Amino acid sequence: MKLLQTYLVLGAFLLLTFLLIAGCQDRAPSQQSPAPKVSVPRIGYNPNPLLGPLYAAQSNGRSWELTKFGTGGDVGYSLISGDIDAGFVETEKALKLIKAPGGEKLKVAGAIQFPYGATLVVRKDLKVRLSDLTGKKIAALEADCILNHQFNTDARRHGLDSKTLKFSYMPFADMLPALEAKVIDGALVKGAHAVLAELQGHKIIYQNWDIKAGADDCCPPSIAQTEYFLLVREQSVEKVKPLITALVKASELPPTQLRQAISSQLGYPVAALEQYPTASFAIVSPEQIKLLGEQRCLLTR
Repeated sequence: MKLLQTYLVLGAFLLLTFLLIAGCQDRAPSQQSPAPKVSVPRIGYNPNPLLGPLYAAQSNGRSWELTKFGTGGDVGYSLISGDIDAGFVETEKALKLIKAPGGEKLKVAGAIQFPYGATLVVRKDLKVRLSDLTGKKIAALEADCILNHQFNTDARRHGLDSKTLKFSYMPFADMLPALEAKVIDGALVKGAHAVLAELQGHKIIYQNWDIKAGADDCCPPSIAQTEYFLLVREQSVEKVKPLITALVKASELPPTQLRQAISSQLGYPVAALEQYPTASFAIVSPEQIKLLGEQRCLLTR
């Protein structure tokens, strides 16, 4: 009798064990780890009002993540290191970056463009008119440049002999820091830099938008009207294509919407932006492909 009871207990134990195992196996699929999320591309940028198409594209929903950087140089380093998938880098820095070690991994996917124009900006602490500039230190890109030629012509009509100015020559990117440091009194810049200068508090005392880039060797149109190149890592091209499409569409928006997007993103008053044209985004042009080489460009046509 005791032996029978022992067999019954053992049988019940084995049956319970079988049921528990079967139950665990039935529940296993629901307890599996979820599939990993597909990572969205990270896009680097240095916040400023020339990136209106990016802000407008951002406000319409997105499949990418924006990452702020202090300078375009920082964006470039992060691109080469692989921390981001794409980024907006100032034209001259981008041209150097794609030739630097590691730059062969990058493709030029498009450009942020802005109308050319000629603008004389003076330091925020100076109260002068154009005719009062005699003897002042003025920065310019180079002596034989269409901006200088146009300014010299217009200055004479306003009573200023440009020969009385003390010109020093430097890249556009160095002019605003030189103004801030009071190394120069004014800077003859293209229109895009005038936007940045005035928003920093400096004053515009001369401006002429009726200038076409390309009239001399120092200002080829494919570069002179380009403020940023969008650089993309080769392995991230497919992930970044939705951003490129969105940027092109955003550039077709009315200027009022682009200015509103800039204002919402950066906090600048819309009224302060209304006196300027708006930037646009375009995929690499045939002229830029010729300049950069097909291997360095992302061809999306």
